[in-house]
Amino acid sequence: MKVEVTRTAPKSPCRVISFTSGKGGVGKSNCALNLGAALSDSGRSVLILDADLSLANLDILAGVTPHGTIADVLSGDKSLEEILIAGPLGVSIIPSTSGVSQLTELTTDQRLTLLSAVERVASRFDYLIIDTPAGIAADVLFFNSAAREIICVVTPEPTSLTDSYAMLKLLSARSGDRRVGILLNQCTSEREGERAFSRLSNAVQRYLPMTVSNIGIVPRDDSVLDAVRAQVAVIERYPTCPASIAWRLIARKLDDQFINQRVKGGMELFFGQLLSEERYGS
Repeated sequence: MKVEVTRTAPKSPCRVISFTSGKGGVGKSNCALNLGAALSDSGRSVLILDADLSLANLDILAGVTPHGTIADVLSGDKSLEEILIAGPLGVSIIPSTSGVSQLTELTTDQRLTLLSAVERVASRFDYLIIDTPAGIAADVLFFNSAAREIICVVTPEPTSLTDSYAMLKLLSARSGDRRVGILLNQCTSEREGERAFSRLSNAVQRYLPMTVSNIGIVPRDDSVLDAVRAQVAVIERYPTCPASIAWRLIARKLDDQFINQRVKGGMELFFGQLLSEERYGS
């Protein structure tokens, strides 16, 4: 279903959060979608940007059919407002493309076009969530730089921890000292999640000029796989399953932090700085 963007801009700034991961298969997009849905269900207006420009899957996870994609915006055939679609529990989604090799890495002009359009639309929402592709490609780092806050989704597996550290190292080199939230996903127990976070945190504290915080642990839950197969958001299909409860608690924690620690300057100044850096190569 198409979204009509008629809402006036909120008094508080739009909070921009990117979801990233060092490797695929950790449930990053599921976390972005379900946390966004949890925030929306609590009364916040939420816009999710599917920033995987060649292998998009948010629309599949949400069970919605796009009537246009980012490719149409970049080609000038549609505006960003025209491609917005309604997702679970009231979230709005900016759908991306699949199988379009030309969009595997954007040019500077394409980045400027896309972020300018996103800034214009997102100013009407409380939250903009950017679901980045997995890995360490240039566009991944770019979209993470476009967010004031980053959430790195990690599983307890050694490969995920190693790849996540590599991602954090690159982010630190690009953006300097900053704080990143770690979301532990697919954990068999709270203890397993805490131990995994401790291993990653110790390495970051020892070698990187960066601070990481444990924003929450999502348990391994068979309901997640069932909902993915049914192409329905977990939090909508199974609102009381362990994973949904965890996502709602994390969403509440994030929102409470935002209320108590207002982002200074708003979204516009941040995006403006990023666009200026892209334009002039600073």
